[in-house]
Amino acid sequence: MMEKLYYQIPTLESCPATVLACEKKEEGFEVLLDRTVIYPEGGGQLSDKGFLNDTAVLHAREENELVWHKTEAPFEVGAKVIVRLDVETRRDHSVQHTGEHILSGIAKTLLDTANVGFHMAEDYVTIDLDKFLDDAQLEMLERAANLAVQRNIPVTVRVVDEHELENFRLRKQAKGLTGEIRIVEVGEADSCTCCGTHCAMSGEVGAIKITASAKYKGGTRIWFACGMRAVEASRREHTLLDALARRFSTKPEDVYDAVKKQGDEYAVLRAELKKRTETLFEMQTETLLKNAKSSKGIKVVVHAAQGLSAQELRAFSEKLLAGGKTVAALFGVNGGSASYLLARSADVSFSMRQACEAANALFNGKGGGRDDSAQGSAPIAGESAFLQAVSQFEGYLLRAVS
Repeated sequence: MMEKLYYQIPTLESCPATVLACEKKEEGFEVLLDRTVIYPEGGGQLSDKGFLNDTAVLHAREENELVWHKTEAPFEVGAKVIVRLDVETRRDHSVQHTGEHILSGIAKTLLDTANVGFHMAEDYVTIDLDKFLDDAQLEMLERAANLAVQRNIPVTVRVVDEHELENFRLRKQAKGLTGEIRIVEVGEADSCTCCGTHCAMSGEVGAIKITASAKYKGGTRIWFACGMRAVEASRREHTLLDALARRFSTKPEDVYDAVKKQGDEYAVLRAELKKRTETLFEMQTETLLKNAKSSKGIKVVVHAAQGLSAQELRAFSEKLLAGGKTVAALFGVNGGSASYLLARSADVSFSMRQACEAANALFNGKGGGRDDSAQGSAPIAGESAFLQAVSQFEGYLLRAVS
């Protein structure tokens, strides 16, 4: 039987081992050893990393109670190797996993909500709870979890068989377990079956920080960070808050009010700008329709202007088309590119999808749409060439609608 020393002696950082098998895979090799200190991915926890001699172990997986080590170089069967653990990676994973136990256990006892999902990634960790928690409840959970960390309570592991499970009061129990079953207890905070690696004491977690939350499948998904990940998350937030405070010439605690005030002022200005833009469109609509060229009774309006957004082009076209018998081609120039909107009134049969294909070819742009309306965008090589292309497109529309 393979020796899983990460369970037998959790603090062991290296061990000698013998290569039992080596298989070629698409991306490197997988090596089977008679013993290892490297924990394989499982139970929601990431794989350890480490070395076989000087060759990096990039990942480890377990299959049929055997741990396979992914490497870039092969090893001969029977070769003697030294297995070395990447201690910092193990510590990080153990800290996050222990923090998850504390959060999940306290969420159950304090808020009567169960953990129904756990995922650990290289840069974030999540748990899914079966109830929605509001901001006040999340704050309560975070405070209680950190109090459990500060109490530095022991984290113990018991190995039992399936017949002994009924003697333990567990927060969560995986179904169908047989043979040796590991129960992880974090003092009074948590107790559940688990196959991962953990800290020896809750104080090693350092701190637990809930970084985000969202409604998820009727409950709550929580993103959190523990240990140095929590420190780094707090540092990023502090740096951002300090930059905002400097930007608004205020104290960090007053940043929210400063941002809200600017947002309110921006909303007023935006509403005023929209009102003035609509007035401008009304004035320009009258002039453009009066001066528009016609073909077979259909007015063709082609107009280019600086700074118009796609939304403004749409609003402008609606005013131009309101009187019927009109085709509008509007261009909004922004820096080195232009957006175009092509639309027709309901009493015109010419396809704007077809017109957009012609515009794409003429302006070297990309776009599409429906028969009644289409839109696209294109780079502008130079103002003179662009205006010449706009004039050519006007000529195309006059011919096409006739």
